[in-house]
Amino acid sequence: MDCRKVIIALTITAATVSSAAGQQPHPSTSVSGAAANASGTVRIKLPDYAGEVPKGPNVQVYESNCLLCHSARYVTTQPPFSAQTWEKEVKKMVDAYGANISEPDQHKIVEYLVAVRGVPESKAGQSGH
Repeated sequence: MDCRKVIIALTITAATVSSAAGQQPHPSTSVSGAAANASGTVRIKLPDYAGEVPKGPNVQVYESNCLLCHSARYVTTQPPFSAQTWEKEVKKMVDAYGANISEPDQHKIVEYLVAVRGVPESKAGQSGH
């Protein structure tokens, strides 16, 4: 799903939630871990899992291009890949999902990803990626 579709889906979801927030809950409705204020509006506190972007070469290029669609934690949840696999992944974001990333920035992003989540050179040939 490209970024535009994600933004549209989130906008529709936010509008729906905003519209529903004005409705009074049924008296027998209860939400575990939620608290209703005096007006009957239910508030739910969600955990904050923002995470940090690992530091590395070209981190600013990664942040400005990739965090538009991915969370800060996204890269840390990926398995270590070879440079070749990271190149394919970045290219897929451009070709399949419409990420607007220049060719020079694509190379910088791959350098960053290899530095923070790459397979060590000695294992890159053995990884099968």
